[in-house]
Amino acid sequence: MKQYVSEMKVEWAHCDAAGIVFYPNFYIWFDQGTERLFSANRLSYSELDRDFGIDGMPLLETGTTYKNACRLGAELTVTSWIDEWAGKTFVIRHRVAYADGTEALEGFERRIMVIKDPGSTRGIKAIDVPDGLRARFDE
Repeated sequence: MKQYVSEMKVEWAHCDAAGIVFYPNFYIWFDQGTERLFSANRLSYSELDRDFGIDGMPLLETGTTYKNACRLGAELTVTSWIDEWAGKTFVIRHRVAYADGTEALEGFERRIMVIKDPGSTRGIKAIDVPDGLRARFDE
């Protein structure tokens, strides 16, 4: 399983008045982890479009289980990986841990691959995840 690991330090702008990370920031970090994971596998947004005609990867569902609060000044790692491929959907898992390995939280994103569809009222339609795209995670 390929993973992408980001290291970061919790800054004042990430925190609430009590010095604890304000929860929406985790979803920003998850989104960044997804983008970095795909880019590391030659699947940046421009490569997704060029190589597969994919116009985006909208979210269908997200969730997080919190275990230990992240506080101002903490050194963290955010590890992201594909946990499941299932037809048109896929699940990305994200684990946030302290530098010493203590788990802070784990979250997930369920996404779909979409292409442009001018005939649709939404302008996009979901497609099965291309085999060639999945193969890049196995190389």
